[in-house]
Amino acid sequence: MFFSPGLEQLDPALIAFVKCHVTSPSKWEVLRTLANQDGAWTRTDELARATHRPIAEVAAALVDLERDGVVELQPSLVPADVRCRLPVDEPTSIVLHRLIQAATHSQEVREIIAAHLQHVRFQSHALEASSALA
Repeated sequence: MFFSPGLEQLDPALIAFVKCHVTSPSKWEVLRTLANQDGAWTRTDELARATHRPIAEVAAALVDLERDGVVELQPSLVPADVRCRLPVDEPTSIVLHRLIQAATHSQEVREIIAAHLQHVRFQSHALEASSALA
């Protein structure tokens, strides 16, 4: 991934969080929305409405984020009724809040997030293309 000069002064934890957990626009929107819930449990259908994303896309993002230890899920037999939350005092939650704060005030941080999402998208397309050729 490309970083411009001067970005070495940014908090390495923020960059690491982006690289590890912000791997799709859906995940970023889910994380941003859950960060505003102050640890409250939110149903998947409510989260889908808030992020303007399909429920299946939000559910997939939540499964990945739970596997990464970032969010907590309360399962349900009905996918729309699965409840999720961002634990308030977990280190990853604290870093996420710092990342959102930094992105709110820094064009450079927003550019890092956008560049990383673009990089992940290109990697995904390249992998699909190489699989199709095999």
